Amino acid sequence: MNERHNQARGASEWEDTYGSLGMTPRAQLLQLPLHILDPWQSTDGSPQPFKAYSPEKLNELTENIRKNGVIEAICVRPKPDGRMEIIAGHNRAAAAKLAGLNTVPAIVQQLDDNQAAILLVDSNLQHREKLLPSEKAYAYKLRLDSMKRQGQRTDLTSGQIVQKLSVEKVAENYGENYKTIQRYIRLTNLIPPLLDRVDREEIGLIAGVDLSFLTKITQVNLDKALTLLGKKKLSGKETAAIREAGDGGKDLIVSELLSILNPKKEKKAELKTKVDLSAYDQETAKRLRKDPQYLAGLQAVIISYTEKYVHQSDFGVT
Repeated sequence: MNERHNQARGASEWEDTYGSLGMTPRAQLLQLPLHILDPWQSTDGSPQPFKAYSPEKLNELTENIRKNGVIEAICVRPKPDGRMEIIAGHNRAAAAKLAGLNTVPAIVQQLDDNQAAILLVDSNLQHREKLLPSEKAYAYKLRLDSMKRQGQRTDLTSGQIVQKLSVEKVAENYGENYKTIQRYIRLTNLIPPLLDRVDREEIGLIAGVDLSFLTKITQVNLDKALTLLGKKKLSGKETAAIREAGDGGKDLIVSELLSILNPKKEKKAELKTKVDLSAYDQETAKRLRKDPQYLAGLQAVIISYTEKYVHQSDFGVT
């Protein structure tokens, strides 16, 4: 009786949260063996964009499951080989296994690749309190790509307009600004080490967007340069300068990047000479020491008169 109550409660919570997205008359709530569950993979074999819980958070979830069981069912879809692919609930499945359970309540649905990807993104964006920039970046891109593959007509308008409308739809779904969604998606053009720096807040979102326009070779060399300098933070001014230097797809080498990140300050050569003021009276000498500009002016007058005297002497004038 309790098991049926928990299953019904899991189904109700799922529908309250996600509505009828992907739900069909064939959807079933079952207790599935954990050993037949596989994590979600994209059509190109890429793993899901959301990182696993930290060990501390996973242990907390595990203890909760030991006490209360799996309250909210996970969502899965059948695979051609008879196994099941987890769409939503990767951490719940992992915690259930750590808690010593053999089965987990799961809503089994017939979903195509696009439906599965959209449900994966929606469930994580709604469940998680905080997401890393890299998670948002790949989640928004996955959502956008899946929406575009779901049969949007591109024969009626230009590809750029379709892209803009699709991004606007993603922004509307998640309550984000259109430009913000665009910026996050641009981050997917960063190499993993630089994207990790964005996650660690060493590089800001706008700065990361600047770097996303660099060639892969330049990005690799930039990570090397940052490591050599032991640099933990990268300012927007620095990233803008790097982007400008790499404009047009130019590959920048490590030494070029180092010169941008650690410019040598040119020191103006200063002529330090002791001025002999013994020929001047005490008051004048005191003023000359106090006001170098006065001395410079006095010297200029002397030079001027000297040049005039020499000029006149050359013509026999005395």
